[in-house]
Amino acid sequence: MKEYLEKATSLIKSKTAKDAYTLFIGNLSAAFLGFLFTVIIARTLSVNDFGVFSAASNLFIILVSLTDLGLSSGVVNFVSSFLAQGDEKKANEYAKGAFNVKFVITTLLSILVITFAGFVSKNWLATMDKNVAFWVATLAFLGMFWSFLPYILQAKKLFLKSVLIDVAISLPKAIIPFLFIKFGVLTLNRTFFAYAISLLIAGVVGFAFTGIKFLSARPKKEIYVNLAKFSGWLGLNRIISSISGKLDVQMLAAMVGAVATGIYSIPSRLASFISVLASSYSSVLAPRFSEFGDKEKEKKYLIKSCLPLVPIIVGLFLWIVIANPFITILFGSKYSESVPVFQALTLAMIPFMFSVPSVTAIIYGMKKTKYIGYFSFFQIAAIFLINLILIPKYGVFGPTLAFGVVNTFLAIYSWIIVVRYYWGK
Repeated sequence: MKEYLEKATSLIKSKTAKDAYTLFIGNLSAAFLGFLFTVIIARTLSVNDFGVFSAASNLFIILVSLTDLGLSSGVVNFVSSFLAQGDEKKANEYAKGAFNVKFVITTLLSILVITFAGFVSKNWLATMDKNVAFWVATLAFLGMFWSFLPYILQAKKLFLKSVLIDVAISLPKAIIPFLFIKFGVLTLNRTFFAYAISLLIAGVVGFAFTGIKFLSARPKKEIYVNLAKFSGWLGLNRIISSISGKLDVQMLAAMVGAVATGIYSIPSRLASFISVLASSYSSVLAPRFSEFGDKEKEKKYLIKSCLPLVPIIVGLFLWIVIANPFITILFGSKYSESVPVFQALTLAMIPFMFSVPSVTAIIYGMKKTKYIGYFSFFQIAAIFLINLILIPKYGVFGPTLAFGVVNTFLAIYSWIIVVRYYWGK
């Protein structure tokens, strides 16, 4: 018994655990501030306006994910690898190469949204107001820096600074709307303005932490080729996952309108805490799997990485139990219909949490990114078809069932792959 207690204590005090604590606390702090922002605007705006804002911010996240193209994983993989070898010049070249690609893609997508603003607003944002689409394009461009720079810091294992970038966007995003409320002038447009200013601040903070030295690097063609080879399947998966993971809100907005979108958006925002936990833990595991280069060490680390999932899952079940008072007290009785939706969505996210160690091992340990790319085809098809069939029948509960099915398949699929790889003969 004493031996097991000593092992447990060593795990709790390990560098991996400490980095995980840093990311968990930092990301949860940022998520809490983002949650506070949601509470403020949900209570102040009408359910209809909150639904429009949710659809717009959801599309913004899709655009940010589309511009990633797997580059964030490429930055973590190559930058951490070359820094471990003491080659800072090469690390900066990979960071600059990835940034160049992201800048070009982001600019093009923002221009497209502006060009077709009327179509985007009418068909995807549940509104006839073109300005909402203009705001989405603005947010996408400003969000380029916030969505890229933290990965350079994570590659350097500067996890605290990486999460402070998220805090830098979440804090003003909560404060500015609160000030507008105090003066009685909070509107949908001013909510978008607060978001844009927050993204700008986060970008400035990000460059303050990373520095601008990497921007002077001159990546050669081979840098882009290597990024494409490593990030290709991940990029495909990121594009498909970003669309399939956000189809719920966009399809609700298109099929059942802004009010239903507003009701569903509260559970969706709350469930983002689970995604924060998942991404935080994945960020801690990724550079370590990249550095091992030894199958047996990766195998032991994979087992070790599963232990923190136990308290996380217990916490999620507790959250389900207290969902009713939690939502109605914070958001008001007008969102009481969101309670059972949140409970169902939280249950649907539990298999996703179980897949974090296995998916991270596939990408950074096995370096078999194509397996994640293959799954993405099933993912988007399943999410779209299930939502298409179930939203007309079950409304806001349709997407929760879609996520439950896909996340369960992901957990089973990814663990079968890693078990065969690390324990197979």
